[in-house]
Amino acid sequence: TFIDENTLLVTEKHGRLLKLDLLTKNLSVIEHNIPFIKNSGGGQGGLLDVYFHSDNYIYFSYSHDFSNSRDVLVRGRESSTAIARAKLNGNKIEGLEVLLIAQPKLRGNKHFGSRIIIKDDHLFAGFGERDKGMIAQDPGKHPGSIIRINTDGSIPKDNPSFVGYNKWLPEIFHIGLRNPQGITISPHDDEIYVSQHGPRGG
Repeated sequence: TFIDENTLLVTEKHGRLLKLDLLTKNLSVIEHNIPFIKNSGGGQGGLLDVYFHSDNYIYFSYSHDFSNSRDVLVRGRESSTAIARAKLNGNKIEGLEVLLIAQPKLRGNKHFGSRIIIKDDHLFAGFGERDKGMIAQDPGKHPGSIIRINTDGSIPKDNPSFVGYNKWLPEIFHIGLRNPQGITISPHDDEIYVSQHGPRGG
């Protein structure tokens, strides 16, 4: 994500947050305390998307670590896709606020989704179904959905749960997704487009 015309922030799955100056080619490691879960080779979780917005807030998605350790993700350990925001002060992230953690927390290391886009001060993010299949059709659970929250973490009052879909969690905007890992605003029609992964060979 660009934080100004010549400066990028880049995440690495295993936890590094980097600041790249495109003019000088200088690469700095940013200090942070995001409670992401570390993964060994095959895991899909970790420090995921990063998105710069107004008022110098930077938004993150990551696989949230519910344990007290920062070891690699192992079979049987629970985690969830989460959204947080903070501010960048020099080469340090400060004032981290966790805005939303997907429920229920689940075991496994697949399909966290994670991409973020902000439009009209509404944050949209994809939550993967964690390789649990039909959980994506349950509007009372976050996995397999697109969530929509205000940039301060509050819930828009025109989300589906307030306009007739009373069984839906208030944050959920769309259900039935497997692993949404692409999201953008089209320059052609100003609509939000989402892409997701089907199964191998499917």
